[in-house]
Amino acid sequence: MATGKKQIALSWRIALIVLLVGAFLLTGALLMRYNEVEKERDEKAARLEMLMEENERLREELSAPWDNEYIKRIARRELGYCLPGEIIYFSDFKD
Repeated sequence: MATGKKQIALSWRIALIVLLVGAFLLTGALLMRYNEVEKERDEKAARLEMLMEENERLREELSAPWDNEYIKRIARRELGYCLPGEIIYFSDFKD
């Protein structure tokens, strides 16, 4: 009888160890996934902030008066417009 109780106790201990190891592995996997999601959230928040700033800049540009200076500025930037006698220099450097 003593050996039967010892085998049952050993079986419970083995089951408990397997359960604890499984719980630790699952917790580790969940923590890794949580960190990935948190990093992705931070990246998306930074992108959202950048897009909101760009949106605000474009709104300000649209609300600017459509006078001759505004039209010239847009024509220069978008179409490469220049006034007679102006010399335009091109550079490979980024703004």
